[in-house]
Amino acid sequence: MHIAWCTTLFIFSLANVADALRSGNWCPRACDLTLGYATFNDTDPWLSRKVRQCRSDLRITSLYLCFDEFCNWNDGEIPKFLAENSKWCDEHAGVTLPPFHDIVDRWTPEDRAQLPRHSAEKAIKWPILNTAVLPEKDFFERAFTTLDAAFFEYDIHLVYGWYMYYFWVILISFGIGTRLLSLITNIRRREWQAVASDESTAPKHQRGFLSLPHAWIKRYVTVPAAFGERCSQPLGWCTIPPRAQTLTIAAFILLNAVLCCASYRLTDGNLYWPKKSAQLLRFASDRTGIISLANFPLVWLFGMRNDVLMWLTGWGFGTYNAFHRWAARVATLQAVIHSLGYTLMIFDSGGFAHFLAYWKKHYFWNGELATIAMSLLLVFSFYGIRRAHYEFFLVTHIALSIAALWSMYYHVEIFTNGEWNIFIWPCLFVWIFDRMLRGLRILAFDWKFWSTKAIVSYDPASNLVHMNVPMLRNRIAPKPGTYYYIYVLNDLLYVHQNHPFTLAYVASPKENEHIRLSPVSSRPSTRHSNSASSSESDALLAPKHAEVSGASMVYLIRPYDGFTSRLKKHCLSRPKTLRVNIEGPYGHSVPLREYSNILFVVGGTGVAVPLSHLAHLLGSESTVQSVKIVWAVREHAFLASMLQEFKPLLGDERCTLEVHVTQGVEHKDDIPDHTPRGVTIVVGRPNVHLSVEGSAQDAGQQSLAIVACGPVKMADEARKASVQMLADGFRGVDYFEESFKW
Repeated sequence: MHIAWCTTLFIFSLANVADALRSGNWCPRACDLTLGYATFNDTDPWLSRKVRQCRSDLRITSLYLCFDEFCNWNDGEIPKFLAENSKWCDEHAGVTLPPFHDIVDRWTPEDRAQLPRHSAEKAIKWPILNTAVLPEKDFFERAFTTLDAAFFEYDIHLVYGWYMYYFWVILISFGIGTRLLSLITNIRRREWQAVASDESTAPKHQRGFLSLPHAWIKRYVTVPAAFGERCSQPLGWCTIPPRAQTLTIAAFILLNAVLCCASYRLTDGNLYWPKKSAQLLRFASDRTGIISLANFPLVWLFGMRNDVLMWLTGWGFGTYNAFHRWAARVATLQAVIHSLGYTLMIFDSGGFAHFLAYWKKHYFWNGELATIAMSLLLVFSFYGIRRAHYEFFLVTHIALSIAALWSMYYHVEIFTNGEWNIFIWPCLFVWIFDRMLRGLRILAFDWKFWSTKAIVSYDPASNLVHMNVPMLRNRIAPKPGTYYYIYVLNDLLYVHQNHPFTLAYVASPKENEHIRLSPVSSRPSTRHSNSASSSESDALLAPKHAEVSGASMVYLIRPYDGFTSRLKKHCLSRPKTLRVNIEGPYGHSVPLREYSNILFVVGGTGVAVPLSHLAHLLGSESTVQSVKIVWAVREHAFLASMLQEFKPLLGDERCTLEVHVTQGVEHKDDIPDHTPRGVTIVVGRPNVHLSVEGSAQDAGQQSLAIVACGPVKMADEARKASVQMLADGFRGVDYFEESFKW
């Protein structure tokens, strides 16, 4: 495919493409290439080949005469070539090349006509020569074409590698633009709401002239699953991102595929690789290797926690993590093709013995190790392994990433004075910068990071770990919907591990007074009542320093395997104080206050999401008209304990809580008769579609935010229902999914 096709896609690369189309500069090098087949007898044979070329008068004379016959002195390439070689000869061979015209002017046309001329076929069998020689024109043209094609490919490989960055620059610029437009729109909306005297005019604002195309984009691009109805639910051993992300990733994959297949100059009579199949194999192997290396910084950039791109575009960690995974997969596939291509060329040129000889070259075996490490990273990063063996995934991911980057550095170090390390160093800088910001976040929460103490308790009835972390020296105020990484310093073997948890709510100093006397494990429920004496005994068992003074952050953690299982074991018998590090906050708070109506569809500990938002949404300055929470919970004991947390917020008539108890209740009669105001408790799984449809009908053309956090099937049902509401004409519907996706 001709390069002009690609330039129409990326006009920013025109200067680079122009550099790749050079031709005249290969003329002196073509003469040098043809004479590389000859051996002259006027130098000592024990000298190195390069030194003999500097000291051989016959070769220098032949080279100058070839320049004079085939090249244009005025284009400046001959003086440049001579200057470079003269400098090397002066430093390494102890001689200076003679002036060009001093040699050429001594040779008359008659003398030149007497010189032997050799073709490419004869050059291979050239004996040791005792006179100057000239190549035949066809031989020179073959050398020139060989060099022109080879170096064109070398340059275009790098040009196409930079196209990866042009693609993401365009995409992220679009994201920044849409974010700015959204901020401007929200500011104007607030100004309009401030001066509006009649709330009945609000629907008119929702039906602005931009609402129709905006609703169309939400319905067909940003909200739906990529295919069918599965988005959060895994498809086999992998997950498929939402449609907008999938289209972006597909475009990136297509770009890589096109650029790996485009612009190959295959020439007849090539002196390096006579067969066109060999030329294609060499060029394709180089192309895939260079573009794979160019993708490295993107992989590291998209995989960092403190990604400035998240702040600029407003896209969440899950979006960039999907870009990180697919950029890594593309780079890995390209590295595998690169390695296989070179392996085939080596076997073709000398068989297995030649292949074994290459393993003595450090750049070669480092390249092979880099490809192996990248391939293992890909295998160990499948969704099934990440989900079932997260800690194994995390350790192998870090170790293999270091191995891949380290071995890749030494693989490319010897080429062109190490200039390919331009793609290696940014990866290291990104890694260091990310770790520095992580450390700063820990210090911002508590500069005495070694002494942060959390009270952790476990309720076996609800199978829930309750963690309360005091904010004694916190510098960054928590925001609704944000999450924090938690390190437990008591586990010396696992002190390096950290896991993200969504902040449930911030407990006030008054609310913290009950922690010492009423840990979660002693909270009353309709099925498990505790006497006063048992509460007192629990209090006596609790550590004396467990009191929490001041505000604190509360986390609700469902124990599974690994980190959460160890957390549960710490406090299995009684509440315990653990030394922790808190890194955060992360994530961006969804601007739910901008919506008139909000529906939360949550399951299990996902109830932490609405709990973290409610105080903000129901504040005196909020314009939110209604908040509905549909919560599916398995354990009735969990429900009983959480109602205590919701109770202060359920007095607001704008808030309703619809609880669906899916386990632990045999019959409707088991549901308590007396529930807090605004709470409805039913048995069985919720009908997510009906809940979304009812909220959309109640909202009409007003804005409605649907927030899902819970089991993957529930999230997919909420997404599907949101798309259906958009199709039914409810343009104010927006869908948000609060989940942390590795």
